[in-house]
Amino acid sequence: MAVLQLDPDIASHVELFSEIRLLALCTDPAAFGSTYEREAAFDEADWRARLASFAGRPGAVFALDSSADGGRQIELVGPLIGVVGVGLPEPGDAAIWGMWVAPDGRRRGAAGQLLDAAERWAADSSADTATLWVHRTNDAAKAVYQGRGYSLVEGEDLPTEAPPECNDEICMRLRLALA
Repeated sequence: MAVLQLDPDIASHVELFSEIRLLALCTDPAAFGSTYEREAAFDEADWRARLASFAGRPGAVFALDSSADGGRQIELVGPLIGVVGVGLPEPGDAAIWGMWVAPDGRRRGAAGQLLDAAERWAADSSADTATLWVHRTNDAAKAVYQGRGYSLVEGEDLPTEAPPECNDEICMRLRLALA
């Protein structure tokens, strides 16, 4: 398995991203602040925009390809078994978004590999912290994040732009190691 950054200019990356995102929305609809119906209506430009930036700011999307050998592969073969996005909505704080691992990839280190890539991108982009939102009843995901050092964020420490769709979620943050 290998984690690769998806490129909005490569048609197969756009197609594979849309497939795994829609699969995630079907498989675990309560885990996201969106719906399958909403995103199934996206056109190719919408999917490319998702890969190119985060809310109009710098961002990246990483996918875990089950067929890759971990070498210097540059093209995805699929099927993808996980995906995560990262962006810079606030100076110094990266937002981790859309984290999902297919059921057959869970408990095999896939989440850690995806988070490694997202956190590395965030640190390389001068972020001091990485922040994410997770559904308050998703104990398995909370355990993964806590195991990596993410801690609960509350009150005045919450991001200034808390997404309205995160009303049933908790916020967690990790202080990134300085390179």
